[in-house]
Amino acid sequence: MTAGDQQATDHEDDNYNPVFERLVGPPDGELLVEGFIAYGLYKIAKREWVSEFRARERRKPTPAELEAYVATWTASQVQGAKERAAQALAEFASDIIEAEEPKTLRRALRGSFLRAFWPSLTASVVYTLILILLAFVLTWAGVDLLGIFQHVGNGGGGAS
Repeated sequence: MTAGDQQATDHEDDNYNPVFERLVGPPDGELLVEGFIAYGLYKIAKREWVSEFRARERRKPTPAELEAYVATWTASQVQGAKERAAQALAEFASDIIEAEEPKTLRRALRGSFLRAFWPSLTASVVYTLILILLAFVLTWAGVDLLGIFQHVGNGGGGAS
């Protein structure tokens, strides 16, 4: 007896539906929203099948007929439901992002001039103070900065 057969016999008395585990995952696994959406898609398809069956046969399907319907859910149908669920989640996420983007941009741009101005001004003042300090240190060390600038300004040639 395989593990799947054992699970089936464990659940025979409580109207167990194996498609749930195939779409959502085993009970000890991580529950994913995608699997629950896929199971919802399965339930919609099953409800449509029951409605069509009632219209055609003028009665409710028997438990055996319902089990036969469940058995028709092949691996490719389960995979298709999972893919449709993933697509639905992706579209939902895209819609949420699209709806929130203008608000996010407004929040990001609100007051951005002053937030950018003060750090820039502070950096400019600190840089200027460093240059002034460097000029004082070079002058104190005996470097003639004005002479160097004049020499460079005259073309930097030989002796004057």
